[in-house]
Amino acid sequence: MELNVNDKKFMIMELNKNVTRDDRPYLRFVLSDVANKLTKAIMFDSNKLHFEPDKGNIVAIAGIIQNYNGQFQLKINKMDKLDDINYYDFLPKSVFDKESMFNELVSLLHKNISDQYMEKLVALFLEDSKAVDLFKVSPAAKSIHHAYVSGLLEHTLSVVRLAIDICKYYKELINKDILVVGSLFHDIGKIFELDISKGFDYTDSGKLLGHLILGIDLVNGYMHKIPNFPIELKNLIGHMIASHHGLLEYGSPEIPKTNEALILHYIDDMDSKINNFKTVFERDGVSKGWSSYDRILERQLFKHISAKEMS
Repeated sequence: MELNVNDKKFMIMELNKNVTRDDRPYLRFVLSDVANKLTKAIMFDSNKLHFEPDKGNIVAIAGIIQNYNGQFQLKINKMDKLDDINYYDFLPKSVFDKESMFNELVSLLHKNISDQYMEKLVALFLEDSKAVDLFKVSPAAKSIHHAYVSGLLEHTLSVVRLAIDICKYYKELINKDILVVGSLFHDIGKIFELDISKGFDYTDSGKLLGHLILGIDLVNGYMHKIPNFPIELKNLIGHMIASHHGLLEYGSPEIPKTNEALILHYIDDMDSKINNFKTVFERDGVSKGWSSYDRILERQLFKHISAKEMS
């Protein structure tokens, strides 16, 4: 069964160039429409295009949806680049309002940080309009978890909430200011690592340095502006950013060596995994029962009835 597509608008999320056995150039795409539905597509004789396609381009496409090797694929016959179209409309977004999330985060920070140096550090970040604007819209990842507009803010707010709750239980063993500030900044480098205008593509600095180094560099810049900022606090916050992936093989240059760093690693990983589960269930349309096998999580997932449904 074939379905015609006529002048439908998409954003190019992924793009790969290749040639056929008889040296005909072709392109493979992953496209996103305004409903944020992803479509795999292919275009032969791509050298006949009148523009050079790139990630982030908004295009109008005519073609045919075909069944290829058991999967649906859009075979593109015509593609035109569209200008003056808001790329934001083609990107997946958090279901939560970004301003509401940000206001809650700011309120939690003000209520739970008492150290004067930490207060000044957070204040400098909140006064940095460029960083804050990026923070409000950045995804937390390209594809793994919270991979949507404002995903980084949503994830950070969750981690800060969890940090505050854990402080109530381990209050004699941890420094609340350090844990809360480390939770705020643990992924802050992602505002420079990912570019949403390119369909969540990595920036040059993201590829060359990664968000851990970018985050430490940003936070150190704020610290340098605060007279007599304690070197121990600088090292402890930097260590939390550097070690929050938990293991060297997961990209951390250090493993957690303080109580606060250890807690941050586990609550960050937990919030990420819970979001992974949610994404898999939504992807597979599972309301109850088993998902398909997920390659990243390396397992099938089971969704049971909620406590509310049981009562």
